[in-house]
This record gives sequence, structure tokens and C-alpha cells, in this order.
Amino acid sequence: MANKYKILSMSKANLTKEQQQAKLHAEMMAKDGLPKLQVTPPKHLGSIAKNEYKRVIESIGDLPLRNLDRATLENYCTWYEVYKRTSLALRATYQTDDEKETEKLIRRLDKATKNIKSLTSDLGMTVNSRMAMNMPKQEENKKESIAEMFN
Repeated sequence: MANKYKILSMSKANLTKEQQQAKLHAEMMAKDGLPKLQVTPPKHLGSIAKNEYKRVIESIGDLPLRNLDRATLENYCTWYEVYKRTSLALRATYQTDDEKETEKLIRRLDKATKNIKSLTSDLGMTVNSRMAMNMPKQEENKKESIAEMFN
């Protein structure tokens, strides 16, 4: 199994100029080689999900989200709509004192909340996930054999 890719500035290996150029080219392609997310929300989303899509698109800034991430973003927006509609329905059930309906809505709200939390982390929309994206990876101290030390 190959090691994880390290960006050029984090690499400790002695690379030739050609290897450095190849690595730099790969990094640039990873950043700009893929189509960006569409700015307009997809037509199949509900009204609340479309508004959330627009809000997120304006806020993502320099996050490395691309068109490949569109399904995840659409999924997040859909779950956000479920969350919002369920919250409104739950507020209405408090007036009717229907315990079974309230429990059903609370379970749905819990499921939506868990899915939203997972998807926002995947998309880099939480403080922790953004910090993790920007923190350089530290190598674990590997114990080398004596033969490897002299190669």
C-alpha cells in the first residue's frame, strides 16, 4: 500500500527538479483541474434546500469543493430541508399534545441532525474539519533498521 501523498512544501524527500515540477503540477491539477460547483441550485431540490444551497455556495470561499462533491452538497441541503420542515411540524404538535406524532418527529429530527453533522464535516463546513484540512500532517516516528539508515 502506498503512503499518503504529501504536498511539495511538506515533503522531506530529496527530489530532483523534474520530480518537484511533477509534484507541483499534480497539486495544481488537484486544486484547479476539476470543474467547480455550479452556482445555481439544482432544479430537483425543494425550496428550502435551494435557499440553503445558495447560502452555502456564497459561503464556501476557498474550500476545495468541486463538482465531484455536488451530490454530497445536494444531500446536505436535502437533509437541511427535512430538518427545517420537521422542526416546524414539531412546534405544531406541541399545541395538539399528540405524543406519538411528537416522538416520530423527534426521531426524524435526530436522524436529520446526525446526517447534517456528518455531511458538513465531509464538506469542510465545520470549524474542526476546516482546521483539519489546514493542519500539516506530522509523520509518526518510524523506527528504521540499521541497513535503512545507511541507504
